[in-house]
Order: sequence, then structure tokens, then C-alpha cells
Amino acid sequence: MIATQITIKQIRSALRRWGKYWRQQEQGKGFSRQAITEQTGGGHSNYFSSDMMNVPEEIELLGQLISKLRPECIRAIRAKYLLDVELSQAAKMLGFDTKRSAEFWLVKAEKTLMLELSY
Repeated sequence: MIATQITIKQIRSALRRWGKYWRQQEQGKGFSRQAITEQTGGGHSNYFSSDMMNVPEEIELLGQLISKLRPECIRAIRAKYLLDVELSQAAKMLGFDTKRSAEFWLVKAEKTLMLELSY
């Protein structure tokens, strides 16, 4: 079996995609508030729900791995990749004492994910 080593650059790129995907979903770009049939005036309405959401495999895998991390690591990932503000602001919003504290937990989370994804 050949071992594949994931780099920190690949992890950060994947986390940026993960964060961008979930930011778009939270902003409502994922589903329409009004069904297509209602917009055109035809037939019965077909509203979409989050249960019908098709999450890409990479995003789903990252989400599962992130959910297994320590709470501090999860908050640091949210601060860096999910919130669309500077890390220092996001760190304070999510309860970190300092930006440096958030950076510490972020590096720990990224390294843990790197080890989990390397096989």
C-alpha cells in the first residue's frame, strides 16, 4: 500500500472550500425561497428543504472530521474559514482571549486534519 501524505497547503485549500460552501449556504444562495412552479404560476409548489440538500463528498468528509476535533479547534476553524472577517475580530467573536490563542488552536486543528487525511 502506498502512503499518501497530505500537505498543510492542501488542508488549508480544502478548508477554504469548506468555509466558502457553508458561507454560501448560510447566506441563502443554496436554495430558493420560492419554488420554480410558483414563480411561473404553474402547478403545485415544490419547496426545497435542508433535508434535500446535496453536500459535496469532500465537504461532508471535512465536516465529519472537524466535528471530531476539540471544541477549541472547531472554534478556531470557524473563526478562520467560516467567518468573513479578520482573524483577530473573529477570535474575539468566538470567545478566544487573543488572536494568538486562536492561531494556536487553528494550527493544532490543521495538523490533526492533515494526519487524519493522510493514509
